[in-house]
Order: sequence, then structure tokens, then C-alpha cells
Amino acid sequence: MSRSRISYLVASAVAVTLASQAQAQQAGTASLQEIVVTATKRSESLQDVPVAVTAYSGELIRSLAIADIEGLAVQTPSFAFSKAGGEAQIYIRGVGTNIFGIGADPSVAVNLDGVYLGRTNMGLTQFLDIDRVEILRGPQGTLYGRNATGGAINLVSRMPTRELEGYITAGFGEFDRTEFQAAVGGPLDEQWAFRIAGRYLKDDGYTEDLDPRGSNKLDDNDIKSFRGILQFTPNDAVTATLIGEYTEFSNDNTSVIPRDDLGLAETLGAVPTGSIHKERNDLPTFFDWDSSGVTLNIGWDLGGGVSLTSITGWKNYNSDFLFNTDGTEIDITRSNFKYDTDQWSQELRLDISTSDRWQLLLGAYYFGEDKKGGLGLVRASLAPQRSFIIPSENNTDAWAVFAEATFNLSDRLSLIAGVRYSDEEKEDFSAFGLSFDVLGLETPGPVTPIGTPRITSDSWDAWTPKLGIDYRWSEDVLIYGSATRGFKSGGYNSLQPSNPAYDPEYIWAYEAGVKSQIADDRIRLNGAIFYYDYTDLQVSTFLNNLTFITNAAAATVMGVELELLARPTERLELGLAVSYLDTEYDKFLTAFGSMPCTPVPPATTCSRPLIPFDASGNQLINAPEWKANATAQYTVPLGGAGSVVLFGQLSFQDDLYFTQINESAVGQEAITLFDARAAWLSDNGSWEVAAYGKNLTDEDYFNNGVRFTSTSDPAKDVFQIGNSLGYPAPGRNWGVQATYRF
Repeated sequence: MSRSRISYLVASAVAVTLASQAQAQQAGTASLQEIVVTATKRSESLQDVPVAVTAYSGELIRSLAIADIEGLAVQTPSFAFSKAGGEAQIYIRGVGTNIFGIGADPSVAVNLDGVYLGRTNMGLTQFLDIDRVEILRGPQGTLYGRNATGGAINLVSRMPTRELEGYITAGFGEFDRTEFQAAVGGPLDEQWAFRIAGRYLKDDGYTEDLDPRGSNKLDDNDIKSFRGILQFTPNDAVTATLIGEYTEFSNDNTSVIPRDDLGLAETLGAVPTGSIHKERNDLPTFFDWDSSGVTLNIGWDLGGGVSLTSITGWKNYNSDFLFNTDGTEIDITRSNFKYDTDQWSQELRLDISTSDRWQLLLGAYYFGEDKKGGLGLVRASLAPQRSFIIPSENNTDAWAVFAEATFNLSDRLSLIAGVRYSDEEKEDFSAFGLSFDVLGLETPGPVTPIGTPRITSDSWDAWTPKLGIDYRWSEDVLIYGSATRGFKSGGYNSLQPSNPAYDPEYIWAYEAGVKSQIADDRIRLNGAIFYYDYTDLQVSTFLNNLTFITNAAAATVMGVELELLARPTERLELGLAVSYLDTEYDKFLTAFGSMPCTPVPPATTCSRPLIPFDASGNQLINAPEWKANATAQYTVPLGGAGSVVLFGQLSFQDDLYFTQINESAVGQEAITLFDARAAWLSDNGSWEVAAYGKNLTDEDYFNNGVRFTSTSDPAKDVFQIGNSLGYPAPGRNWGVQATYRF
């Protein structure tokens, strides 16, 4: 799909809007369903929230067999998702991070039932009995605080109801996929209610392992998730909700494919497989993780328009990860990660809405995190074989206070002013050692220290204000504008003890948008235009087998987003989401390799001078210029035999890059994906049987890419730029589902 076709698609959207409006006015049709979100920490209609938000219902997520945040990437404007090293890399409007380790923080805040998930690993969380997912685009520094410079993702679970209800879903599909989901909830008595949910998913993965010495399957899933909710409502003023959950995930890890001829494995005779969905993996690789948590949410209506909310959260995450770094049958190098994280958080909010002229939200927040991690980088190709061992510990204490006020100057015009003060301290330990075996973190032998361990602490604070204006053009049209600041924590490079601490990064974001619902609520058209002044970017460079992180860049981000949903007839629903991003490093001097050198005897090594690379003017990582998603859903009544619902979506993503160098060998060219679903529903909606297909044109593409000097052949990679490797995305796949609701 070319850019001219994108322009045609946008023009078509306008035509569809006008045609839909005319058709809807001539025929009595059902209106679009209202969407309620909590993006502003209050329950409000999506169309009344002056923030760019995309919301997905739990029913849509379940019906499309979307398992996690990654599954929403193709549908959401300005949104991109990658993963590597057992960590999620989430980008919104070009803002995200690909920095590994426990000393780094995400750039997009993921919140589960109001509790912030501190680790990038937790971005891999699996969807279980979800009521909705809200994706907030743009910095959310005032209400969501640190590490929401790109935006925020709110995962909201289904809560207990006052009537007994639930569902059971079973399915199977390609790659020997088997899935089962179930939930039930309702009242225990007049004051107590409950909900329990469970999910099981297992498949053999979309990549075949051709080497019998390996794991025999890659990119597979084995997921078990459970959640229990107990809700206590002693009176009309107080509601206390206790949530306990546990998820266990296991697979044989991720496939990775060499993308150039610089690899040492190729020199030693590794044979190409001829497909990105086939790999010769000689190792028993694995990725196992589990996550558990408890949340207590207490809401208290104090009367007179005043309410108090308390959210207390504890989360634990553990993982064990062994990866074939070079992606071949030749044992060149492997990566072994271990993580153990505990976090505690407490948020208090006082909502004061005692006047029609103003509303005030006051809050205080605390977050504590204890993290342990380790990397075992095995170099099996060296003589003698060896493992570099890098243990690390990092503890965080952060607190904040915030306020946001809305002043209604008239029935149509409102001003918003808010500010947050954040303060945090991090304590860090990291060391470097060497053992002469290939067991990585499992080595039983002595580890020889190399260099001096890093034992240090640092602290940062920041003010993140927001100013906004809302104008109600009409009852159905809201126009808004805002200026807000985002702040991302400083941190430490857990993979390189000699790397000093790096400072926070900041964004000043300026945005104007419109929310409209017209033609008797049958057409919803929302849009936003934005400009970012992005400074002190935390950026990484991979050199001499190690990652170095500095605040070395500034960038400008500009863009436009458009979302359309129309119901021209009672049976037909059309959707379109389009985003355009213009991202550019304003100032970014990095390194791309190093110059060869000749040691002077008796020395056997010499210091190789870095090759400077000016990335100024380059596109930001994971920031496709154009992105579009078009959907259509049509319902065919079958009289007394129920109905058939047909759904299709076409998704386009422009060229993108996975490093600041902007080279095609570590990027992904433009792709177009087509998904479809057909479902039969019984008359009363109790039964549903569906079949779906994803990536039906079987397009090959990568969802991430890297360069590793640890896998390259020094004789071929004379400048040490590293061997290019790609992480394949799924090819064509299908499944069937049956659901019973009661």
C-alpha cells in the first residue's frame, strides 16, 4: 500500500462519513454504543475526555483472540510493539525504549486495575477477563506521573455484577493451539459479590525448530492465568474491592534469524533454512515467567460531591530466560537472563466536585521496587569457552503529589490546570565476572571478578505541569488543546557496570484535538494534531559486546491522528484509524562500529577508536510514518435461527527502524495485513461459534531487529558494527471458538 493509497484511504473516509450521515438520516438505525473510560481518573464518556484515547472492549478482544498488548498494535494509531530479551518495548508516537535491564524504566506506563506495573517485562502481561483496554496517547505526567512520557495503557478487569453471569469459551487453531477461558460472577448476599476467571492457552509456536538438539518448537505459548475478585459494599457510600491474580507462562523462547553475512555461524557452516519461520536451534532454550499480585481498591463517597479513592497494590515478577542469540545450529553465543521483582504502591485521590463551576482532583502516590537480575552472556565460540556474568540489584523509592483542576468558565468553555511533583531515589549495584564454561548464570565454578563493581545511588525530581482548554462547539462536538510535560526516570545500565548513571528525559507536548459524535450518534469522528519537544533522550549503543547508555539526543515529533467509526445501517459498522508521524533526531551523535588497530608488542590488544555517526535527521525507533487500519462488520439476520456477523480488517504499517542508524538491515519495510472473522450468534446471544484468520496473505515481517557484535565474525565484521538479526512475527494462522454466555 503506497502513500498515495493512504491518501486515497483518508479521502474515502471523509466520503464514507458524509455518505453514512446521509444514509443514517434517512433510515432509523441503532446508534453507536457509548464507551466509558477512566483516562482522567474519573469515569467519563470517551467523547467527553480531552485526551487522545483508543478504547477496546473485552468482548472485541476475546472475539479476535487477542492475547496481550502486542495483539492491539496493528489496530491502534501511532502505536508500535516489539519484544526482545523477555522484555516488552512499547512505543506511542515514536516515544519508547529498547534499553534492557532492571536499572531502566519503560516510557509507556502500563496500569492493571489502577496499579502501575514497573518493569518492561510486565508489558508482556496476558489478557484475562478484560472489561476494556484504554490506550492514552501522549505524555500523562500530571495524573500518571513518571515513565508515562509516551502515554499510558490501562487494563481494566471485569468487576462483579449484581446478577449471576459469566461465560465459557473454548477454541483450537493452527500450531496445535488449544485455548479455554471462563468467568463467573455475581452476588453472595446484599453486601458481598465475587468474580473468578481463568484462562489456559497452549500451542506449538509459529516457528519450526529443525535441529533435534534444540527445543523442537519456538515462539510457542503455554499460559495459565487466574483471578479472583471479592467486593464488599456495606452501604451506598463505600465499596471495597480485593483482587488477587496469578499468571504462569512458559515457552521454548523466541526465534531469531540472521539478516546479513557478517555472522560467525555462517562462516563456520551454518545452513540457511530458507524461511523466517524455520530455525536450526541447537540449544534447549526456554523462557519461563510468573506474575502475581494483590490489589485493594476502596472508594468512599463522602457526600456533597466529594469522594476518596485508595488503591493499594503489590506485584511480583520472576523470570528465567535462555536464548540462542545467533539463531543457528552452530554454538556461537547464548544469553541467559534471570529477574526477580517485588513492587508496592499506594495512591490516594480526593475528588472534589462540589460546584458546577469547578472540579478539583488531589492526589498522593508512593512506589517502592526491589529488583534483582543477572545476565549470563555465553561465548561458546571462543577458546577457551567462557561466560561473562553480570549480576545486578536495583531498588527504587518514589513518591509524588499532584493536583488537577477544571474551571468551567461557561457552559461551553473550560480551562484545565494541573501539576505533579515527583521525587525518586535509586540504589544500584552491578558487577562483571568471568567463568570458563558455557553454563552462564548456572555456573557452579568460581567467577573471576573483572573491574570494579558499581555501588551507587542517585536521585531525581521533576515538576510536570499541564494546561488545557476545552470548548464545547455543540452538544456533540468537543474541541480541546493542551500543553503538558512528561518525565521519565533516570537510571542505570544493568548490563555494563562501568556505565555511569544517566539522567531523566523530558517531553513538552502541545496537542489540539476534536471529539465528535454526529448523525444521531451514528458517526464518531475523533482526531488530534500534536508537536513534541523531546530532550535528553536515553539512548543506547552496542559496542564491543556491551551496551552503553547516555543522554545523547534531542528530537522533534509531529503528527496527526484520525479515528472514525460509523454505523450507516443497523447491520453495518465501518471503522478507520489513520496516523501520520514526522519524527526526527534534532541532535544525536552516536557511534557505529570502531576502527581496526594494530597492537604494539608486547601488547596483544589495543584500544579501537569509535566511528562517530551523526544520526541527526534520522527517524526515531519504532516510529512508522504512516499507519492505517480499516475495519468493516456486517450482521446478517437468520430469522429465528440467530445471526451471522462478518468482520474484516486491513492494516498498513509504513517502513520503520529498530535502531537510530536507520538501516534497512535492522528495520522493517512497509507491510499490509488482512484479518477476518465469521461468527454465528444465537437469538438470545447465549451461544456463539466463530472462525477467524490472521495475516491471511501470509506476509513475512519482523517485529524487532538488533545488531550483536557477539555473534559476528571478526574477519568479516572488521569495523565491529555487529551481525544483523531479526525477530520474526507470526505468519498466516487461523482458529475456531465456541462461547456460551449465561
